[in-house]
Amino acid sequence: MSNKPNRIPRVLSIQSHVVHGYVGNKCATFILQLYGFEVDIINSVHFSNHTGYNVVKGSRLTADELRSIFEGLMANELFDYDYILTGYMGSGELLRVVAEYVRLIKSKSPHVKYLCDPVIGDNGKLYVDQSCVDVYKNIILPLADIVTPNDFELEQLIGRKIECSDNNKEQIIWQSLQSLHSMGPSHIIMSSILATNTDGQKSQLQMYASSKSSDNQYETFRIDFPYLKGCFTGTGDSFSALILAWFHREGNLISACEKSISILHQILLNTIELSQSVNTHNTLGNELNLIESRTAIEAAKILFHAVRTDTKKDIN
Repeated sequence: MSNKPNRIPRVLSIQSHVVHGYVGNKCATFILQLYGFEVDIINSVHFSNHTGYNVVKGSRLTADELRSIFEGLMANELFDYDYILTGYMGSGELLRVVAEYVRLIKSKSPHVKYLCDPVIGDNGKLYVDQSCVDVYKNIILPLADIVTPNDFELEQLIGRKIECSDNNKEQIIWQSLQSLHSMGPSHIIMSSILATNTDGQKSQLQMYASSKSSDNQYETFRIDFPYLKGCFTGTGDSFSALILAWFHREGNLISACEKSISILHQILLNTIELSQSVNTHNTLGNELNLIESRTAIEAAKILFHAVRTDTKKDIN
C-alpha cells in the first residue's frame, strides 16, 4: 500500500473486455469498484461477447498498442498503483510487454503487489498459444506475488501432470504448489480441482492454497465447497478480483480465500436461480448475474472454512 493516509487503493487491471456479458474486466471492475477500489483498465481484447457464443466480433490489443498505452501513463506520471491484476492475454508478445512494465512499476513502487491469473486453459484444453505458457513460466511468475491457476493451468506451469492415483494424493498437490513457489510467487491458490481426484466426495470441489515465507516455511490449507452443475464463464475472473480485494482488506490468504469462494458460490447460486432461458447463440450457459449479486458480494458471508495442513517446510 502507498503511505498516503486515507488513500483509495488503486488497481491496474489488464485483461479481456466484452460489450455484452461478464468476463475479464467486466467482472473485475464491478467487484473492485463495489469494494471501494479505483480501477484503471487496459483491455487485452475488445469483443462483442465471450467466445462461447457462435459468433465473436471485435479486436485484439497488439503489443505496440499496449506499449503506447503504458508510455502515455508514464509520460503523465499515472503509475501510482497499489495492485496490478492480469487475466487473459492471448499472446506471449503481449505478456512480454506486460512483464516489462510490471517490472518498471514495481521498481519505482516496491509496495505494489501483482496478482496474476494465468489464463491458459481448462479441462485439458489450451485457450492460448504455447508461447504464453513459456512466458508465464520464465518471465511473469518471477514478478508475481499471488497466482490463481486452476489444476490444468498449474500442470502447464510446472510441466507435469498432477497424478493423484497413489496414497499420497494431497502430498502430490502440495509438492506441485511448492514447485510453483520456486518459480517466484509467495502466494498460490489452485482455485479448483474435482474432489474425486483427491479421494473426496464426488459432489465436491476443492481449493488448495499455500503461502511461502522468506525462510521457506509454508502455510498451507484446503477449502472444500459444493460442485454446482452447469457451465459458467467469468468465474475465474471474478475469483481473482475477489481475492485481490479481500487480501487487501484482511492481509491474510486464508480469510481472503474463505470469503472469495463463499461469495463466488453465492453468485453462481443467484445465476442459476435468476437466469432465464439461455441465448441460443451462447454455447456455454448463462451469463453471471453479477449486478443481482451485489448484496452477497458486499455482505461477504463465509460459507466454507479452510482446513489447515501440517506442511511446514520444503518437501520437494
